[in-house]
Amino acid sequence: MPAYRRVEAVRAGARALGILVPPGVRTSVILRVRALAWDLLPAPRLGAAFCEFSRDEAAAVARRVQLALADCARAHDDPMQTAALPRSTGFYVAATIADLVWLACPRRAGELYEPAVFSTRVDAERAAHALLPYLYPPADAEQEYYFNTQHFGR
Repeated sequence: MPAYRRVEAVRAGARALGILVPPGVRTSVILRVRALAWDLLPAPRLGAAFCEFSRDEAAAVARRVQLALADCARAHDDPMQTAALPRSTGFYVAATIADLVWLACPRRAGELYEPAVFSTRVDAERAAHALLPYLYPPADAEQEYYFNTQHFGR
């Protein structure tokens, strides 16, 4: 059995990992873990602004991410990391996937994404540990994933 199993978005379960490309001429790619309160958005490096892509670039990134996640699972590479913010103001949780840094961001309807800031390293490590089974599942987990590039509602 594989680490990941692709499903249609409408059939994805509560624990599925979504690879989302919202509408727009310029857009992002979002990794959504349905079971958790965070989405992950890409940046070229820690501290940089989130990436924006053309529609074609975003589709290519979405596919690269899916392949990179499968490769991580096969190679037993753990993509998760925590990073201290300057001046000890907290910690980020990130995953390095497909040559991008994916920052955990709280999912808040109608609000712009901002990286989650955890007050202690222990809190950040807890969040990273919670994300780990979705981004680095065991070899036989059959972790559901889906693509959503079309259907976004309010």
